[in-house]
Amino acid sequence: MRILIVKLSALGDVVQTLPVLTLLKKTLPSVQIDWVIDRRNAEILVDHPYLNKLIVFSKDFLKSPLKLLKFFLDLRKEKYDIAIDYQGLFKSGIIIGFCKAKYKVGFSNHREGSPLFYNIKLPPYDKNLHAVRRYLNLTKEVFKILEVPDNWGEKIPEVHWSEDIFLNKLNFIDKPYIIFVPSARWKTKLWPFSHWEDLIKKCKHLGKDYDIFITGSPSDSELKAWAEVIEKRYFYVKSLAGKLKLKELVSLIKEAKVVVTVDTGPMHIASALKVPTIALFGPTSPERTGPWGERDVILKSSLPCSPCFKKECKNFKCMESINTEEVKMALEKLLIF
Repeated sequence: MRILIVKLSALGDVVQTLPVLTLLKKTLPSVQIDWVIDRRNAEILVDHPYLNKLIVFSKDFLKSPLKLLKFFLDLRKEKYDIAIDYQGLFKSGIIIGFCKAKYKVGFSNHREGSPLFYNIKLPPYDKNLHAVRRYLNLTKEVFKILEVPDNWGEKIPEVHWSEDIFLNKLNFIDKPYIIFVPSARWKTKLWPFSHWEDLIKKCKHLGKDYDIFITGSPSDSELKAWAEVIEKRYFYVKSLAGKLKLKELVSLIKEAKVVVTVDTGPMHIASALKVPTIALFGPTSPERTGPWGERDVILKSSLPCSPCFKKECKNFKCMESINTEEVKMALEKLLIF
């Protein structure tokens, strides 16, 4: 049996789909799974033990008709028993539509007209259900179509990784460490730099035993500039903002004592690795996209307008309302236990 997964982006969404690989492979041991993924996130799936083939899509293809045509022609050379749209957007719907598959499956309330490309439209999903549960439920609906028994119940399958993903040597590590992740794609998700620095000041007593690594996207120039200044001010802080490859970031998170983060991709990596996490939420819902590990603390705004799910806002009061002392106390508690 051959199955095609379509989940291109973003990083956090891709990581939240990883339990699906385990569920598919453990339920159907002989299945061959191909995955269509955006180039920006492909590194995390290279040589994954449960994947037969990684099919890389790039937004640059949209600027070159010949490259886009080649992508679809190559995709059409493959034949699948079932293609599953875990993305639920127009771009994933188009890919589902072009591929050769007996069954093309997705939820009927997927967005941007993507259900137009399915020949099996599943009943609408609950929008307040956590994304990990939604993807697992979609997979279990596929099992029903294939008349395959599902013996997992409500358990979230363990995430498996590429065999070489933890072989990266991080030579800058010389003692236990905490990771701070201030970077996110939405401006509304950001905790103010002044709050991060206040937290760093309050963690001075931890500096003897722990380093604090600040991570972030290479494209976030404002974060990189700020982190370099903070690194010079505090002996226990080291800036890694924009300096790590994706596999290196996974390796770094795996050995962290605690990750303090806004709602962003590395938060989900920490969850998948079962690393204790403190997640800061304002405009988004932890019930939908929060951490899903075993030792997590969620600190969220108490403002009535939160969550609003807006990428733009006239003010940032929801994130500003999260108190640094509360974060520090949660951090100390996780370090003790």
